[in-house]
Amino acid sequence: MLTTRALPVLIALAITFAATPAFAQLAGQTVTIAVAGPLSGGAATFGVEMKQAVDLAIEEANAAGGILGATVAAEVANDEASAAKGEASARGFCDNPAVLAVVGHVNSGVTVAASVIYQGCGLPMITPMSSSPAVTDRGLANVFRLTNRDDHKGPALAAYLYRKLGKRRAVVMDDRTPYGKGLADVVARRFADLGGQVVARPTIAVGDRDFRAILGALPRDFDVLFFGGIAEGALVLKQMRESGLNQLFACGDGCWDVKGFIQPSEGAAVKGEGVLVLSAAPALGRVPGSREFADRYVKRHGPIANYAANSYDSARIVLAAIDAAARKAGGVPSRAEVLAAMRALHFQGIAYARPVEWDEKGDNRAAVMFLNVVDGDRFKEIGEVGAEDLAT
Repeated sequence: MLTTRALPVLIALAITFAATPAFAQLAGQTVTIAVAGPLSGGAATFGVEMKQAVDLAIEEANAAGGILGATVAAEVANDEASAAKGEASARGFCDNPAVLAVVGHVNSGVTVAASVIYQGCGLPMITPMSSSPAVTDRGLANVFRLTNRDDHKGPALAAYLYRKLGKRRAVVMDDRTPYGKGLADVVARRFADLGGQVVARPTIAVGDRDFRAILGALPRDFDVLFFGGIAEGALVLKQMRESGLNQLFACGDGCWDVKGFIQPSEGAAVKGEGVLVLSAAPALGRVPGSREFADRYVKRHGPIANYAANSYDSARIVLAAIDAAARKAGGVPSRAEVLAAMRALHFQGIAYARPVEWDEKGDNRAAVMFLNVVDGDRFKEIGEVGAEDLAT
């Protein structure tokens, strides 16, 4: 049940979703969006939190009158972080004419595979978190990305390690996925371009549990280990510390996950030189409305682990585009009309301080990056990665 603390949000949403007599053409009908991500397996903390944030956005939209009086519903698919299952989910969404847009996927490889299917049926999609450049570099007009790109994240993090922290000898490890390898490659390249040395470039596989042999074979005089990946990061870090390797552990936003990284590291994140983790959005409370959103989310689903704000904004962007298209069409819009509305949208959300708007590829011009350390059982933001960190 919504509390009185949610009233300001409902009032704001009513500006967009109000079902006044003049705009109640869709009363009694249902508007459907799709949600797809890993709801089980190693990346499930990302997928489950995405779904829960989308659920909250839909609930609030319906409480404010829906879209021109229509009730908003979600069709959900578990892609299990598998490209094949992501493609199957995408075909199912395409075959349902009621689905007007998709929020998802999580893993870059899954998003890339599924987006081709969506293109074939004209279905617009927005990923809150897939960051591989391949997501938007293929010229698909139906694809949008809220978060930042790996070819921005990786160089910025490498520059921070080299320039700000004085790191000169790096081990760069990845999990061979499009996300992990792609991010690790650009970190390694940028670090070397700046004058650093990549002394080892080991790889692991998703699902591996024992990294002691790899860690034992590393040269002992490196000063930072960067990991490109998601679920295995906590175990790599834990076994680093157990092996007596106290060097800084750095990771992209695949480790920006309280439940999936800090907790399973079992205290290793605060040992040795600690960790440095990128996040794709500022700490909750910095952007107006984000603290209130977090309070509502936590009451319903418990503590936020990672991308809830991005997922909530992604759902609201989709709903705003459907609403705009419906008003223009005077009824249920087509997918093409929703896509046109998405492309033209300027949206002030709660994940980023600047309004969301898209470049020619479908990337969000407002996306920024932040650096975090671990403070006890939570992340502590220590700074924003700026344009100077991307400069040559």
